[in-house]
Amino acid sequence: MNSGSTTSAPICFNHTLLILDSSTYHAAVNSEFIKKFAYSQERQLKRYKGFYMFGKTNYIELFHPKSFDGHEEEAGGMWINLAPLKANYLKSLEWEGRDHFHYGSDEHFHDLSLILKDSVNPISTWEMTKEHYESWTHKKYNDSLDFLPVDYYSQQDSDPSSNYAMNDVIGIALITNHSDSRAMTDYLTTVGFQLVAEKGGVTTLANNDQFIELHRSEDQRSPAIYKYVIRLNEPVQPVDVIIGSSRIHCEGTTATWYFLEHP
Repeated sequence: MNSGSTTSAPICFNHTLLILDSSTYHAAVNSEFIKKFAYSQERQLKRYKGFYMFGKTNYIELFHPKSFDGHEEEAGGMWINLAPLKANYLKSLEWEGRDHFHYGSDEHFHDLSLILKDSVNPISTWEMTKEHYESWTHKKYNDSLDFLPVDYYSQQDSDPSSNYAMNDVIGIALITNHSDSRAMTDYLTTVGFQLVAEKGGVTTLANNDQFIELHRSEDQRSPAIYKYVIRLNEPVQPVDVIIGSSRIHCEGTTATWYFLEHP
């Protein structure tokens, strides 16, 4: 994606979170392949510990069920975070009146989230506040500002990524039931994705060169990540690598990381 383009790409991926089973998590942390594939490290943060894989402008957070202090999460839990590339973008959207949309603010971000049944939150869009933008980027904020994807990103994490194969996450595929798929489609088209296709139980939405696929399965209780599609910095020969119960396939300038069997 052209970092300076905000007209055709009003939002971008910032990061995505996935809770793996413990054996797959530890396999990823200790994988010699991943150490060469992406700038990555396990980090102990306040109240949780996770494994981070950094691209040029976005990143993946991996956890296991006991990563979080004081409670245990269920394997398969996920979250996608999007970032607007224009100041006041969230305020310009027509989201009011939708029961499954929730808008809120704190000192760091304005937040528009999708809330499904049982309070499941699969996706949010965070826009930086003026105060956070200026303290984080050390640049002046104005009401017509064009954000860059890297404005939401730590430069110390972004810079080393060029030395690794992983460039950025460009696609995410999820398995959802019909009701959740409709809600996610409504949310994604509201925040700036375009509906590209609905075929064979798969809904594809795109935003410039980033895309989300929704694969419908009525057995799916809540949305789950089926695969990540990752752009590579250089072409590679075909290779398949098993990471616990997941699989990474690399070929040409793309890597696809599968976590679930196709529905």
